[in-house]
Amino acid sequence: MKIGDKTINPTKIICIGTNYLDHIEETKLETPKEPVLFPKTLNCLIGDGEAIIYPNWIFSNRKYNRIDFEVELAFIIKDRCKYVSASQAYDHILGYTVFNDITARKIQTKDIVSKLPWFRSKSLDTFGPIGPRIVSLSEIKDPHDLKIELKVNGEIKQLSNTKYLLFKVPELLENISKFFTMEPGDIIATGTPAGIGPIKPGDLIEASIEKIGTLTNKVVLEKELT
Repeated sequence: MKIGDKTINPTKIICIGTNYLDHIEETKLETPKEPVLFPKTLNCLIGDGEAIIYPNWIFSNRKYNRIDFEVELAFIIKDRCKYVSASQAYDHILGYTVFNDITARKIQTKDIVSKLPWFRSKSLDTFGPIGPRIVSLSEIKDPHDLKIELKVNGEIKQLSNTKYLLFKVPELLENISKFFTMEPGDIIATGTPAGIGPIKPGDLIEASIEKIGTLTNKVVLEKELT
């Protein structure tokens, strides 16, 4: 897919759960001792300006009908790598971008209670907006001091700074690359701060990170597209 002026062909999306202390507090989850990893599948990826599709079967079912936004800093892998040490992590990063980890929250909660993986709630079609561009490491010397914000219809819902990340970018790549060979274009989303909340059809979502820009997507009900 194309992000700004760069084209990437990821083989995987790896996300980090509960990686901001304020988000851990609001979700009442335990503070992890190591990064919490979960995947999103490639069918969820959309770019800046594309529609987030709200599935009609979720919208019309009171048991499931909550979908949330989650603004995140993401980094893109530059080359094939494995067993990357934290001290060498930046040598393998192409750049940084904005990611919105859209989540079917009631489904996720149901799965957590049942001790099931965070999978189906995270990987529905269009549930991974990314963009608007990839910013190089020369433009962002330190990814751990960036304002991160999300607005719904112009109202600020999430506002924090990446300095509050529990596990930093080098630690994350060191941990993840122990388990998986990383390929060029692979995406790692570093987690979301406090303020998560629901979206509905018609909402305009603006996810922003300092020095990167704003990722803008509108929520559209699935049946309106047929």
